[in-house]
Amino acid sequence: FKNACDAEGAANLIDLRQIEQELLLIQSSDAIPPDASIAFCHNDLLAANIMIRESGEEIQIQIIDFEYGGYNYSSFDIANHFNEFAGGTQDAKPDYSLFPSHVQKRHFLESYLNARGGFGENKEEALEILLEEVDAFVLGNHLYWGLWAVNQAKSEGCGEFDYLLYAYNRFHRFQAQKSLFLKDSSTQEK
Repeated sequence: FKNACDAEGAANLIDLRQIEQELLLIQSSDAIPPDASIAFCHNDLLAANIMIRESGEEIQIQIIDFEYGGYNYSSFDIANHFNEFAGGTQDAKPDYSLFPSHVQKRHFLESYLNARGGFGENKEEALEILLEEVDAFVLGNHLYWGLWAVNQAKSEGCGEFDYLLYAYNRFHRFQAQKSLFLKDSSTQEK
């Protein structure tokens, strides 16, 4: 770390054994089926990486900055996109009141499945399966970017951006959402 304060802050922020247990909890929820779709993903679809150009009635969308691009679960990429609605890349303080509602998520996922070529035999079932996958990855995504922020604090320091505050906020959101996810998962099993 660039200074002792950042090193101490990171040490107080994370317990890698606990994070491993949290990931195992998500994995054991069965929310992510073994045949979940894998594709080349952007993995960082925040608003600043989506360029929109309107020309009359035509709208063109250009996605930029693929430095985190690679093969991943499609539902992880969507979950990341939803989490990015909250921002936080300017001040390390995501505003989760901006996170898409259930209705907004369903609308996005319906458009996504239409663009991919349809729903298969049962539209409602396909939407529910994808929504459950995305919700599970919303949790994992908080851990991913929280760990990324700790790594950035180590390599870059927190002088220009408070990576440790960002990590804290992502880990805190994970904990807040985990109980809702587990409650939803247990309700769906009954």
